[in-house]
Amino acid sequence: MEDVSDEARKKHDGAPRDALATPAIGRGPAPSLARRALQALVPRRQNLRGVVYLVLDHSTSMGDPGKMDQLRKGALRFFLEAVRRDYAVGAVAFAGAAEVISGAGLDAHKFWTRLHGLRPYGRTAMAAGMRTALGRMRFRAGGKVLVLITDGVPDDREATLETARLARARGVTVIPIGTGAADHDFLASLAGRPELARYVAAEDLAGAIASAAGGLKRG
Repeated sequence: MEDVSDEARKKHDGAPRDALATPAIGRGPAPSLARRALQALVPRRQNLRGVVYLVLDHSTSMGDPGKMDQLRKGALRFFLEAVRRDYAVGAVAFAGAAEVISGAGLDAHKFWTRLHGLRPYGRTAMAAGMRTALGRMRFRAGGKVLVLITDGVPDDREATLETARLARARGVTVIPIGTGAADHDFLASLAGRPELARYVAAEDLAGAIASAAGGLKRG
């Protein structure tokens, strides 16, 4: 089992109790139709090409109408396509601090359940989110990809730039996707390759996240 980074153990200062609430799951004898459908779409893989971590901004500004829905839908669509291409997918959420919400894996239902529980609050600890994802990928084999989704600017620009440089030095591909108040030039500097960074309108965020999986090499 992977160790959770120090950032992941920190409590969210001032976070509402439901900031990372897990929705109740039915306890009936048979899985829901939605769960069966997701499981059918994602067969188990034995030989993976690599790992992807989505680093998700859920700061206060993500509470604008429609943004969280776009983030959740895009992340799930990315997950399904990435697994088809033989990548395990995990997610880290950041606001005032960072937390692993789903370790890298292939279970779409678990991924969606944790993702659906995210609530917007707090600041934009982008560097902490990226560092947490890097820690989870450090000892994984194969290709490594970090997809950053944000609608703002980080609390600490220099720390975020330094974390991105460290990621690239370790062979991690950084794909930033911005909307809202995000700075496209800053996101391009995180990627190191400007063509990997995207800025889209809030209503196009789900599509931009999902399409990023198209750049992953197929198994």
